[in-house]
Amino acid sequence: MNYDELPDDVLVEMAKCGDMNAFEQLFWRYHEKIYTFVWHRLQDHTESEDATQETFVRALEALPTLKANNTFGTWLHTIAKNICNDILRKRAREVPLSVAHDAFVEPLSSNTTNHTVEDYVWASDADTCDPEGMLARNELKMRVHEAIANLPPAQRDVVVLHHIEEMPVAEVAQILGIPIGTVLSRLARAREALRDALAQYVEEGSINCEVNRDEA
Repeated sequence: MNYDELPDDVLVEMAKCGDMNAFEQLFWRYHEKIYTFVWHRLQDHTESEDATQETFVRALEALPTLKANNTFGTWLHTIAKNICNDILRKRAREVPLSVAHDAFVEPLSSNTTNHTVEDYVWASDADTCDPEGMLARNELKMRVHEAIANLPPAQRDVVVLHHIEEMPVAEVAQILGIPIGTVLSRLARAREALRDALAQYVEEGSINCEVNRDEA
């Protein structure tokens, strides 16, 4: 059986019946997305890896409770969000919140070789292979990392889910437990903040932070 070709809902039902190969397929299908989401909340590699693993452990344990009308990916992100909230609350009790010195160079996902600026900056320019161009792209990538990391958590969440993981606004709203209008409002504020933070690159035309009014 080729598990790669099976949709999520079929894999979920198979996993509920004890087929661990089906759950393993779900794990690899969503591992990178969950890590990306978690890292942007925690900005710590070790904690993000642990939280990602814990997300799938809890998902496996709670899988029998997943209803047929619920989307597995949305449900999984909700579990990850709750785990992050627990970690952040614990962190706040233990030490003042601070960003590690290398936070802004941490990858957007656990596998950076599959990501370019286009993956998380909407409407970037075409690829270039010359050394000077690559240097400029690497600098842009670092600045984008930094700008996203500096967003307020509520705005950062919607940017990661909608622009990086390419989730519809309605699904973002469901994961975060907020109205669609709130998602759109946070996206607009986040884009304005990113436009200001990346003004140099916006003026050069390297990135485009214009709002797509039809994205919902």
